[in-house]
Amino acid sequence: MAGALDSLSIHTIVLDGSGRCSQVSPYAETLLADSTVLTIRQNRLRRSQSSRAVADCRCAGGPIEIDHDLQPCIDCVTRSASARDLGSSACSISVSGDRGLVLHLRLSSIPSNADETSFAAAAILVIESQTLTNSAELLPEVAVLLTAAEREVATELLSGRRPAEIALRRSVSIGTIRSQIKRIYAKLEVSGFVEFIARARR
Repeated sequence: MAGALDSLSIHTIVLDGSGRCSQVSPYAETLLADSTVLTIRQNRLRRSQSSRAVADCRCAGGPIEIDHDLQPCIDCVTRSASARDLGSSACSISVSGDRGLVLHLRLSSIPSNADETSFAAAAILVIESQTLTNSAELLPEVAVLLTAAEREVATELLSGRRPAEIALRRSVSIGTIRSQIKRIYAKLEVSGFVEFIARARR
């Protein structure tokens, strides 16, 4: 796989079974060089001390907070893949920092080969999107349509947080948050997140 990422115009990192970064696409290198929330130290992807990382973990049955690096998530997806539990061999991660910067990551396992060494590629991480929000304040005409709980969830969404992170912050299930988001969208008569942002933000 060496050199295979050089032609990819996406933010991609290949990790080995020990969680070390074995390949980093040029786009990912550029993003991480400017990032205040993620960095690579000693060949491991780590969050900064001022940032917060939350994973929507199927093995744990809901959102979990990640302390230092992504090794718990790597272990989870590779273990699920080896057990052929394909529904659990991927993990969504949100890393949020100051100034509203949020990185959304997708970690997926790579099928193992019995002949490969422990340094072989075990997982691939794609940085799906990044958000820099300037305002997390709801329009008054929008806020008045929502309950207090819905206003709080809507404000979290405007701040760039994903449902898994909102659930963790509010100590509720991700199913509860998703139900609240559906009600918010219905009340605002929008069909998705992009329309919600356009409708709700100052």
